[in-house]
Amino acid sequence: MSGDDHLALPELTYMGGTLAMTTTPVVGTPAHPYPEVFVPLWEELRDGEMRVTILGSGNPPPTRAQASGSVLVEVGNAERDMFLFDVGSGSLANFLCLKLPVNGLDKVFLSHLHADHTADLITLFGSFRKAGRVGPLHVWGPNGSEPRFGTKRAVECIAESCAWDTESTRGHASNESAEMRVTEFGASTTHTVYEDRGVTITAFPVVHGLDGAVGYRIDFAGLSVVHSGDTRPCWPLVRASEGGVDLLIHECFPSAEMLAGLTGKPIEQFEAITGIHTVPRMAGKVFSLVEPRMAGLWHTLLVPPLVEGIFQQLHTVYDGPVVQTQDLTVFNVTKEAVVARQTETVAQAMVIEGESTIEPTFGDRPTPPGWWKEALIPEDALAPA
Repeated sequence: MSGDDHLALPELTYMGGTLAMTTTPVVGTPAHPYPEVFVPLWEELRDGEMRVTILGSGNPPPTRAQASGSVLVEVGNAERDMFLFDVGSGSLANFLCLKLPVNGLDKVFLSHLHADHTADLITLFGSFRKAGRVGPLHVWGPNGSEPRFGTKRAVECIAESCAWDTESTRGHASNESAEMRVTEFGASTTHTVYEDRGVTITAFPVVHGLDGAVGYRIDFAGLSVVHSGDTRPCWPLVRASEGGVDLLIHECFPSAEMLAGLTGKPIEQFEAITGIHTVPRMAGKVFSLVEPRMAGLWHTLLVPPLVEGIFQQLHTVYDGPVVQTQDLTVFNVTKEAVVARQTETVAQAMVIEGESTIEPTFGDRPTPPGWWKEALIPEDALAPA
């Protein structure tokens, strides 16, 4: 990669850009034309297609430019199933921009239990219930080296912390909406964790923080997407990608040298955090081993000097198509092509409930405390003299 190649990259979306951050937004020849920008509700998901949207591209502290980590996968089966991989802080605000039905967002797969990958689970469980979600929430995730480090315990604690929220809204939705049904699986081996309606999801172990982190492979209609979660470069991901991958979304954290150069702080301050992630050159190494049709970088601090440096370092070992994902980067994956675009955003999106097979249970409200009767101001009350 030459020193001038960064000039070909679009502007970041939070700086006014509207295009995907890549020099290769299309791989293959699409069977149908795709507009330059993805506009929700104007473009239906076709049969047999997969659509992957980055709901959160960022880091532990969310910003107005980047929500914390989350990836949405839609599949073109008859049910138009949606699968949410991680649900970091701020990611559900981006979901609402897509104008998709909240009742369809009932399947969550957690890669690990860092807060920046789970924080909006409480929003999906509690706040989206008030917004019209009436069915149970299904959560899959890995176990840990002991029960307190596993997904089951974490989800149970989230549900318990929502006890006041759940009871106070009883009778607004349905009894099932107050349920989180957990499937905890072993994190140390590669195996199928979901198989239904033409979709197969495989979990594989990755190396990050503690024992109990995984990545996922999603297969549908002869197409495949691999999501690394957070990880150091590791062989289980490469082996799970055998047989061909249409889209590989892999985390890519700026190197300690890059962060030190950006901030002026000692390099040692960043070595601990970068030591549990994948730096650009090693992300490129993983891409060269897997050879996906298209690669996506994820979990990256997006400021112009870092983006330029990431592409320069990555391209020392890999020359294939790469997209630096941002919030609301969308990939359309078909047999003919993989297309990367940005979504037209809506600052104040209204909730779309969508259809549900579960009837609401309106009216089953909790009994109010007695003191409320005297505390409430009646409509015909006179203003104080």
